[in-house]
Amino acid sequence: MKKIVAILTAIGLLASTGSMITPVLAEEAAPVKGGTVNIPITGDPTTLQGWMLRNSNENVLATAIYETLLRYDENGIPQPYLCESFEGDPEALTYTIKLKEGITFQDGTPFDADAVVWNLDYYKENGCLSGSYFGEYEKSEAIDESTVVVHLSSWNALFNYGLARSCYMCSPTAVEELGADGFNEAPIGTGAFKVTKWEHGEGIYTEKYADYWQGEPNLDGVNFMIYSAVATQQAALEKGDLDIINLSGDAVTAEALEAEGYTLTNAAIPATAYTFCFNTQADTPLADVRVRQAICYAIDADKIVSALLRDGKFGTASNQWAIEGTSMYNDEVQGYGYDVETAKKLLEEANYDSDFVLKINYQVGDFMGQLAQICASQLEAIGIKVELNAIEVANYVNYFGEWEGILFHQMGLQNGQFSQISANMITGINFGSKTFSHRQDTLDLIAEANASGEETLTKDLKEVVRILFDETVDLYTVAITYTTAVTGPSLHSDYGVVQANRATWHEMWKDAE
Repeated sequence: MKKIVAILTAIGLLASTGSMITPVLAEEAAPVKGGTVNIPITGDPTTLQGWMLRNSNENVLATAIYETLLRYDENGIPQPYLCESFEGDPEALTYTIKLKEGITFQDGTPFDADAVVWNLDYYKENGCLSGSYFGEYEKSEAIDESTVVVHLSSWNALFNYGLARSCYMCSPTAVEELGADGFNEAPIGTGAFKVTKWEHGEGIYTEKYADYWQGEPNLDGVNFMIYSAVATQQAALEKGDLDIINLSGDAVTAEALEAEGYTLTNAAIPATAYTFCFNTQADTPLADVRVRQAICYAIDADKIVSALLRDGKFGTASNQWAIEGTSMYNDEVQGYGYDVETAKKLLEEANYDSDFVLKINYQVGDFMGQLAQICASQLEAIGIKVELNAIEVANYVNYFGEWEGILFHQMGLQNGQFSQISANMITGINFGSKTFSHRQDTLDLIAEANASGEETLTKDLKEVVRILFDETVDLYTVAITYTTAVTGPSLHSDYGVVQANRATWHEMWKDAE
């Protein structure tokens, strides 16, 4: 509570200090072999099945265990990773994937074309996001041991973004021998570290995979330990029980640890857009676009960012799911600046029911809770009653199809605005299926973009962004944050690269004790 009061006071005073963190590289030294690194997660993952990984805890550990065919570079563009090349043929409706050779899964079985075909087919059938990213996928075939051809029903120019985001390669042998439930407890990927034990309620333990394709990892293992609150994570880091903590928007903790000598490293690309997702379809005042506009005008995003994120040091304000100056940003989006009088006028024009209680649903988390409370306070200032509903991480996915009021969603940005728009703002998928407007013009533009070349894709999806954020107001971005890794002096690695989903887990090492 003291932290919340301090933050609210800071907002009132418009306190802001600092500038963008420059990623800090550890000084060059000879790596030390051995030791383990402990990293916190806030609770038990919902699953460890590669095709089902989705929530924040799962994303922390995913790339230590699993890897994908492609990975995002520092600009958020998918690049070959487990493959040598990834080439599309729009006329033939195919993608040809040439795999790197000599890679094995952690059970020693080969990562080859047959394994990739199995994974793509299995993900299409069972993957939690297959409806979003595999909608056009028909089948794959192994041409030889290292070549896979993917066949689509219609062209999808953003198929590579989906592969890079969520299609983790799993050992077909392990899944078939253990079954899906058994594999959940003992997953097998191509990553640098293999799960040895999942102690539910305590943590997930791993050991190095000595035959890892990029070389034997320096560390003996990486463990993901459950610490539910940032305060306990900070205490554990200072005590030495943790080696890294990942912060999103917590400037107070980050700067306190920086003052103690810990290193802060921002991810190479923005991590999360904290977004109001409106239920526009239910018979409530939110069905009136003027009410949604009023809510946007009532939120002082610039002041929130200034106080909480230190004017760009830990994040920024934006009127969309991209940052100004990047290739996917649409300069024509006007957004909604802070204007209390306009907000009140719009509510009056809409004959807003002052007895209506607006529910704001959000995933449990320190920064998320702070944002929700501040936004609720600002909305109450224009006469909107608010009920906050904090949802446990494991239960959060159950709200994706339909929610009451607003889902204050942590939209991941690693795969870029265009991929998220084309995958999430369409019909036939779970997310927002009964809440978003799904206007035919936006659906047509998304379909045309997916089936087009780069120029048309960019033009169409920028127009969809303008419609969704400006015109229909299905979405409103409160803040965009970077993931900031806090590490002690004994840990060596550019951990910011890890946070950008370009993990270098095998290169991490600790000084000898």
